[in-house]
Amino acid sequence: MFDFFAFLAIITLFILLMDTRSRLKRSEAMWKDTAKRIGALQQGRMVVTAAEEAAQDVATPVPETAVPVRGEPAAAFTAAPPAAISDMAPETAKAEPASPVATPSPRKKAKAPAPSEPPRSLASRFENLFGKTLPIWAGGLTLAIAGVLIVRYAIDAGFFARVFTPGVQIVTGLLFGIALIGGAEYAWRNEAKLRDVRVPQALSGAGIATLYAAIMVAANVYQLVGPLLAFFALALVTAAALGLSLRFGPPSALLGLAGGLAAPAMVGAVEPNVPLLAVYLALTIAGLAGVAKTRRWPWLALAALVGGAGWGVWMVLTSAALDTLASLSTGGFVLLLAIAVPMLGYDGPRAAMLRAASAIVGALQLALLVGYGGFAPLHWGLFALIAAAGQWLAWRERGFAIVPTISLLLSLALLAAWPDPTPFWFGLIGLALLAIHAGPLLARLWAVPKELRRTWEVCALAVAPLPLTKWHFWDIADNSLALVALGGALLAAAGIARGWQAPDRGSDSRVAWLAATAGALLALALLLILPMWTAPLAVAAIAAGLLFFGKAAGDRRIERVATGFLAAAVAVLVATPLALDELPRLVEGAASADGQALLRWMGLAAAALLFAVRAEGAVVRRIGQAAAALLAYGACAQFLPLRALMLVPALGGTAALLAARRVRIDRVDAAAASFALLGLGWAALPIASWTTEALLSLAAIPMQLKSGLLTAEPLLLRLLLPALFFGVSLWLIRDSVPRWLRIAGIALAGTVGGIALHAFYRLGCAALAGDDFVATGIVQRLVWEGLLIGGGWLALRRGMTGLARPLVLAGTAHALLYGLVLHNPLWSAQAVGAWPLANLLLPLFLLPWFGVTRIPALFAKPPAALDRFVQVAVMLLVAGFAWATLRQFFHGTLLAEGGVTDAENILRSILLLGLALGFLLWGIRTQRHDWRIASLVLMIGAAGKVFLFDASGLEGLARIGSFVALGFSLIGIGWLYSRQLAPDTPRESATG
Repeated sequence: MFDFFAFLAIITLFILLMDTRSRLKRSEAMWKDTAKRIGALQQGRMVVTAAEEAAQDVATPVPETAVPVRGEPAAAFTAAPPAAISDMAPETAKAEPASPVATPSPRKKAKAPAPSEPPRSLASRFENLFGKTLPIWAGGLTLAIAGVLIVRYAIDAGFFARVFTPGVQIVTGLLFGIALIGGAEYAWRNEAKLRDVRVPQALSGAGIATLYAAIMVAANVYQLVGPLLAFFALALVTAAALGLSLRFGPPSALLGLAGGLAAPAMVGAVEPNVPLLAVYLALTIAGLAGVAKTRRWPWLALAALVGGAGWGVWMVLTSAALDTLASLSTGGFVLLLAIAVPMLGYDGPRAAMLRAASAIVGALQLALLVGYGGFAPLHWGLFALIAAAGQWLAWRERGFAIVPTISLLLSLALLAAWPDPTPFWFGLIGLALLAIHAGPLLARLWAVPKELRRTWEVCALAVAPLPLTKWHFWDIADNSLALVALGGALLAAAGIARGWQAPDRGSDSRVAWLAATAGALLALALLLILPMWTAPLAVAAIAAGLLFFGKAAGDRRIERVATGFLAAAVAVLVATPLALDELPRLVEGAASADGQALLRWMGLAAAALLFAVRAEGAVVRRIGQAAAALLAYGACAQFLPLRALMLVPALGGTAALLAARRVRIDRVDAAAASFALLGLGWAALPIASWTTEALLSLAAIPMQLKSGLLTAEPLLLRLLLPALFFGVSLWLIRDSVPRWLRIAGIALAGTVGGIALHAFYRLGCAALAGDDFVATGIVQRLVWEGLLIGGGWLALRRGMTGLARPLVLAGTAHALLYGLVLHNPLWSAQAVGAWPLANLLLPLFLLPWFGVTRIPALFAKPPAALDRFVQVAVMLLVAGFAWATLRQFFHGTLLAEGGVTDAENILRSILLLGLALGFLLWGIRTQRHDWRIASLVLMIGAAGKVFLFDASGLEGLARIGSFVALGFSLIGIGWLYSRQLAPDTPRESATG
């Protein structure tokens, strides 16, 4: 305890030190401001002669320095402000007559201001503080400690106890305290001799602390006086402390505070009398608060409340079982500290904040009392009392608005922590706390200024009884729990009704919060009462009701709340045990109709359709459309078989799209998109299987559609018919939808339909001609490519460029990639036919040529590079056809067979030379530079082949023939170049 008292003394000295520093700073600032004003006055006045200055000095009266009278506040001694001097100067100047003598002389100088007092050094300040100021206060505090220690020593020292009986000890302590106070009075009356007011302040504070300690020891330790006599004695000392504080100033009050709060701690080894301690502390803190209020010392009231709060917590924690009188005493003490003292002792701009903090601390202390007291009704009553007081404070001043909120949180926490309450007391106390908090909240819910926190508190009050009741009474009947939920819903509804006529009701989200709370509690009540299978229908009905209520209230926020309830209804639909049977039907279909499941899904679909039709927000409408589409599909899945169920998305999407011919597209677009996603879901597996085969075909592995997903029925029901329905519907409403949406939708439908048609084509070819890739591979590709390119060409002839472009490009790319790169018969074993020229090589190269040459017509302004691409592709096709035809002359139907005869090798060289000559002639005729360059490349290639390969691999006449053919070819090509291109040189030079 001595350590505690020493710590309190240190805190006291620190507060006094800070107060002294603040006073010194204010004094320095005042004198600096005075010096600045006087300097400005002297610089701004006109310079006059010395005689006039002397006369002015005599005429101007010098204010006498006021001598402070003892006992008056220091504010009464303040000298006249410098502003009065500055105001006096113009009047004096006006009173003086104008005279030429007053003209300032150039040699005259303004009178220099008197030098200000030099600032005091740090050493002098330190000496003044620790050598002059603090020792006196420390001496008074030491005397107070001595008085308390005398009493404590009388308890511990046996030999001292034999000399001084308990009565003598108490009388000695009282006499010592009175003597200290008498010394303070003597010092005050002889101030002229002491010349320091701090001496009586220190002596009076020490005397007050000694008297407190003596009375507490007499009552608690020796039981020399009863509680009533001790009460009057403490009241007398408190009154004396109040009077001495008013007489001697703040140091006495502060030392009295320290001694009064520390006195119980010095005798704390003995079990305290809680009622007496509470009365003592209440009187002490109330007296100090009264002094603080009178002398405007808020720091004194704050310090008293902090000490009192600490004692309040200590009284609760050190009393394991508080009886009735102790509980009432502690509760009254806490109420005094939390409500009465702050209202009395605090004043100023921060008073509201400090009062609110005191009320919150008091509520926490009483909550602690309830918990440590075993949740007795008496303790609950004390807590309810401070909760009601907090509501009264919040009603009285805005600064207390946070107090009811903290009280509400504490109430809920205590109710949740209550161990094993009986239903009667739990209901009674819960209803009492509910009335204390709900009544003022409903009364101020729509008051100005608007505060959303009140709405949240009402929502918390409405929701909290349900989990609290279930937490304490787990086996409560569902009907009883439903009544609790309905009561909470009525509370939230009362908040809405309370502000229905408020003019600013729709400017914030208060009604939306209350509506959401009431709806949630009503939904829980219905879930507890109705059968489980109707749970989603009940929540959907509440969602629909909130939708109409939002329209009636004119609040779009409630519409979003209703959307949340619709989502909750869907969640309840899939979370109930019945969903284990209903959800698999979404992908498997129904073996037989299930009326109960159909009713559940159709009910939610109808609610979602209501949102799609009646909602005002575009986002909410689209959510309703999507939900209605998906739930309608789920309803169909409860009675339709699998084959019919596959067509539901296509039919639903078609109906939604065709409805756009009578309503705006934004009224059906989300529903159509949802049906389209469902259709893509059904098409996903066949498309994935086909895509796998297509990717393998890029590695030159022929496509073999062996998967069960790529049979006729899945291709028709999952791919072809849905793509046809969606594509035709989009085309029919093409004027009602945005261009990008129309293009994207038709492209997607065309892609899905194209996959289906390709798979059907491959299945038909396999059924008619078999799976022999060598025998039928080229024919299958040619027919497919011919259909694509031919269909594109016909569409182009009819002006349908949008349809022609993907068909021609796809067919041409397929012909080039698969027919001439991956599966070219020159290196992939495929039968081209045994007859020369009358075989499959001609259409194999002619079809891509036709497609390539049609590409520029697909674009309104084809780029320049496209023409060069076409010419190069045509050159390669011509060269490839000639090379493959030469190969067919020697090898027949299978060009990929190994081996090259000498004749074939020589003819290859001749073929290269012939192609070079033909390219040159065509380039000269069409004035195309690309063909002439290609002819030179072929000529160089032929020459290289002859010199590098033919010459080394041939002998005799064959070698000679090769060189002769090469020679003549080179001569002919050169002659042609020189003959056809020679005339261009003069023209070019002439132009240059």
